[in-house]
Amino acid sequence: MAAPKPARKSPSMDMTAMCDVAFLLLTFFIMTTQFKSQESVTVDTPSSVSEIKVEDKDMATITIDKDGKYYFGVTNPVDRYALIQKMNEKYSAGLSESEQASFTKLSETGVSITSLKQYLALPDAQKGQVKIAGIPNDSTKSELVDWVKTYLSDINKKAKLAVRGDVKTQYPAIKKLFTELGKNDINKFQLITDSETKE
Repeated sequence: MAAPKPARKSPSMDMTAMCDVAFLLLTFFIMTTQFKSQESVTVDTPSSVSEIKVEDKDMATITIDKDGKYYFGVTNPVDRYALIQKMNEKYSAGLSESEQASFTKLSETGVSITSLKQYLALPDAQKGQVKIAGIPNDSTKSELVDWVKTYLSDINKKAKLAVRGDVKTQYPAIKKLFTELGKNDINKFQLITDSETKE
């Protein structure tokens, strides 16, 4: 007579603890993630074979669009707030606390400090549709360099400067920028390009 076989039981595992850990990790990553602000202008940067990556931390960026207009941005929102407070005081722009707080949501600005109050008053949906004149940058009014100098010397002395331009940007706009930066002893900056695979 054959011995009776024990009934097979499928192994079971309590997944409650695993689900708790998964949700805790998900919550942690959502809470600590910094979302990138929407850019004011879309730029198609030229390609290069450089493999050096530009760090986002403590970075100020000058952007030149295809029409030769200049934009200035700072990656850290806390630094943006300190910068707009300083520029508001320097130019007597009359920006309120709420307008200064609204400025910190912009990844970069492309208007003169004198026009910034009107630009910040626009609804978010209209900001992307408004034709922006760019920050003035010439020998008579070099406001762009003033933004850069204020940030690099007064707000964050460890910060680095990067320049990114569109493929279709004309050479005179880039030369004018480098001339104005050179006049103010700002000679150290990085150029942002798209990576190109080596053949």
